[in-house]
This record gives sequence, C-alpha cells and structure tokens, in this order.
Amino acid sequence: MADPKFSLDPDDYEDVDIDDPENPEWTEEDFAKGRPLKEVLPELYEQVAAQQDVSLKLTRRTIAAFALEGDDWRERMAEALERIARDKSAA
Repeated sequence: MADPKFSLDPDDYEDVDIDDPENPEWTEEDFAKGRPLKEVLPELYEQVAAQQDVSLKLTRRTIAAFALEGDDWRERMAEALERIARDKSAA
C-alpha cells in the first residue's frame, strides 16, 4: 500500500467514520430536497457555465509578459482576450 498522504488512488485510503456536526453526511432525504445550482444560484451558474477550459500553446515571451506582473497572470490574460473578443464583436 502506498503512503495515503501522497496517493491519488482511492484504494489506498481507509474508510473511517468522521463525525463533523458542522458538515454532516447527506441522507437520502437531503438528496431528495437538493436542487440544481441553476435554480438556487442562477447568477453563479451563468458565470460558471460561461467559462470553458481550453489548452493553448503560447510562446514563453507571451507568458513571461503577463507573469512579470504577478501570479494572477492567467486571469489577466483571460481578461485581455475577453476585451479583444468584445472589440471584435463590436466592429
């Protein structure tokens, strides 16, 4: 058995009872009462649904230009692409 601290294999973990009153395990009744995120928090759903993961090959120079300004370079790059997309749509 691998060390569970470093394993991603669920078979490496023991099934233990966890008693957490602030986060109890859901019952069948809880699941029956559950509602989709789209109904409960429609604004959040729209925000999450509007995003899509993609993979891009970028030059080191492009990444470095954004990374020099901080660790949030991915978000800033996404915002820059969004601005360009809006400008193209408006043209």
